[in-house]
Amino acid sequence: YFEGDWAPRGTVPKMGFLMCSYSPEGSMDEFGRPFAFDLYRLDPQGGKSMDRICGHLLVGIDMPNVDTVIDQITYNVSSNFDPALTRDGNILYSSTQANGTHNYSKGSTCLLVNNWTGAYPRHIYGNEVSEQPDAPKIQAKESSDGYVYYIEALDSNSGIGNLSRVSWTTPHAKTQSRLNNDGRRYRSPHPLPDGRLMVSSAERGDFGIYFFCADKGTVSELVYDDPEWNDHQPQPVYPRYRPRWINAFTAGKEFGVTTVTYQPFDQVKVEGYPHSWSTTICFDTTLTNLPIGPYAQQRAKEVGHGDIKAIRVLNAVTANEPDSSRYLQGAGAHLLGGAKSSSNSGSSFSQRRMFGYQYVEDDGSVVSSHPGDEPYCTQILDDRGMAVQTQLAWAYVRPYGGRICTGCHWGSYDKKGYLNLHTKALYNWWFSDLSHYDSPF
Repeated sequence: YFEGDWAPRGTVPKMGFLMCSYSPEGSMDEFGRPFAFDLYRLDPQGGKSMDRICGHLLVGIDMPNVDTVIDQITYNVSSNFDPALTRDGNILYSSTQANGTHNYSKGSTCLLVNNWTGAYPRHIYGNEVSEQPDAPKIQAKESSDGYVYYIEALDSNSGIGNLSRVSWTTPHAKTQSRLNNDGRRYRSPHPLPDGRLMVSSAERGDFGIYFFCADKGTVSELVYDDPEWNDHQPQPVYPRYRPRWINAFTAGKEFGVTTVTYQPFDQVKVEGYPHSWSTTICFDTTLTNLPIGPYAQQRAKEVGHGDIKAIRVLNAVTANEPDSSRYLQGAGAHLLGGAKSSSNSGSSFSQRRMFGYQYVEDDGSVVSSHPGDEPYCTQILDDRGMAVQTQLAWAYVRPYGGRICTGCHWGSYDKKGYLNLHTKALYNWWFSDLSHYDSPF
């Protein structure tokens, strides 16, 4: 994944991490399905790769029989999967979300990007009403032509569908297009550095490896097709330049007076800060482009500065339950929303509890602290304590980390240029142990 330039500590070889998707036994997603995948990083040297970079061993699930340690870096309530390395050293992956566009109790499978520690997830495409949320977006790869190529899956199981792309720098419905017009089925796109695109494709049942011609909207040259097997996941072998270093930090093993490593610098000791907590700041909770309406992906009314008085932070309780009878399908069929209601009922597979409240400044900005490595979402509240809008996706922060949000919601992060505002919440940015556990109303 990456290779350090700094002096090695001891004799640990230069070796990176394997990014993988893993679902613990007994886990269940928001839709009652018996799995909930998240992204993990695997240290193939028993934690010593991390030690070479940071000065402490990777801490997580030990696998001593293969000299390996694996730790979790994302915290979704449903599944994160299909990780791929981008050219700038980030991790591109698919994420199933159910907090916004419920999509008839199927959720939306959208594209996210993150850094190698899981500390900076941001939405790319697919979780808004205008971004085809009913078409799962999977197997995404970044290309040298400035696009992300992915599969619009026909369902949530087979992994096959239509070949599509969206701009990597300006992901928006206006830069998205479906490429094939031939009635074939596609999977496993893999762009090459010379601009060509390799895919797995089939007209009927037998998948083979082809080059794809975007101008003609169909496959061109056949690369390989074994008539006895379906051929998937082409991985062209070619020299790659080393991804740039991405600064991040990870919490060390000494969780009393916590060791925090600002990579690739030396360790520092952090005292007097709540264990594993992190800080989130939003510059303007009133900044939104969502339509007004009664649904989860909409806002209740128009708001301006001074109208939002507080935020409510909700924590998702992930369902890890071997007894499936505790989550009976159809338990809330009589409720609005049907058998899989969006309420906190027996049929909602994302049970929620409250982290607490935080006051919002009169300029719409807010800063709050809450536990790290826990899925959460935020609601903005009016003067009666009523939710005006709910976050469209589950978020999380890593221990001792921070999250900066430009607005309550404005779609993909680079659709709009933001003013460099010196908001009131910035004054509390490094002093925020201010989250309240009682309602301010």
